[in-house]
Amino acid sequence: MEYSTARLSDIINWVQKNRRDRFTDFLSMKDQKILLKLIAKHDDIDCRFDGGFKEAERKIACIYPSLLPIYDGEHFNVIKGIRINGDLTKLSHRDVLGSLLGLGIKREKIGDIIKRQEICDVIVHNDIADYVLMNLKKVGREKVIVSSIDLDEVIEPVIEYEDIKTTVASIRLDSIVASGFKISRTKASEMIKAGLTEVNWETNMSPSFEVKEGDIMSLRGYGRIKLQEVLGTSRKGRVYVHILKYK
Repeated sequence: MEYSTARLSDIINWVQKNRRDRFTDFLSMKDQKILLKLIAKHDDIDCRFDGGFKEAERKIACIYPSLLPIYDGEHFNVIKGIRINGDLTKLSHRDVLGSLLGLGIKREKIGDIIKRQEICDVIVHNDIADYVLMNLKKVGREKVIVSSIDLDEVIEPVIEYEDIKTTVASIRLDSIVASGFKISRTKASEMIKAGLTEVNWETNMSPSFEVKEGDIMSLRGYGRIKLQEVLGTSRKGRVYVHILKYK
């Protein structure tokens, strides 16, 4: 579940009023962008993010008065690391998340989940760390052993991509989405207009939006792609592009 803009605004107002720092729960990339836009409206408020490791996507924000920067350590003390050991080879990231949510834990208390064959590291809020350690006995039908780990022990994820090198009529959003997810441009356009596409974690409903190198696009139900590079133009005017599709 995502934080609402109103909820983030309430936290900012609280920090302004009380002149003290305050932590959010884990925020999605979209929530982080919303928070930064809200913070930009205030000269006296700032924030810092931490997800437990450098490339984490889901992060907790510490919002604080600009004149009172508090945290100069590497990680917030409200973030903990948990390691799940067991035969996880037939289980997915979704299975791990489902088992955690099945304990009655809210999604916003859970950070990134990094699953390997027999190990899965989970970043969690300190509020629920002990509860998970005591109560998570199975993931799916597999028995597991859960232990606490230091954040510097977290095995960072290896992001794997499918390389797609192709030509498109233009670098409009509908063209890139169609090529990246291997669907028709008509279907891509319809899904974009329906609000099912995000560019850099913001909903974009314009098929004609011009995508830039480095932009990351997601299409609901299909995953995520990145326009890695525009390689040039063919004699017939088509554009060579290099797209990365996240596996």
